[in-house]
Amino acid sequence: MKFQSLSLAIILSLTFLSNAKAAGEPVTEDLSLLFTLSDTLIRMANDHNSEGFEELVDMALKLTAENRNNSIILPRASARFRAAKYAVRSGKFQAGVDDIQEAKTILMKKKVLKWDGGS
Repeated sequence: MKFQSLSLAIILSLTFLSNAKAAGEPVTEDLSLLFTLSDTLIRMANDHNSEGFEELVDMALKLTAENRNNSIILPRASARFRAAKYAVRSGKFQAGVDDIQEAKTILMKKKVLKWDGGS
């Protein structure tokens, strides 16, 4: 009985330590796939390839829809990707390129909290 109690206490303490460490670390987002997709999208829009553009935009929209970290950046970029999709669908390729470039600038912005938790 004492062995079971001791082992349970050790397992619980290790679990709490791992959760406390994970909660204190900063969240980093890997947006490299979205950057490569947006570069390819710009190239396709300049070549007036609307079918390939729509397929890649759908992939980018699926990536931004996952939003695992409750990111502020991804919904804003998603709106620009969606606007680019509709612009290219209607034949406005330069507007699509502009929207993709806006999405890239949104993805490059670092979000920091202005409130530091003071009293």
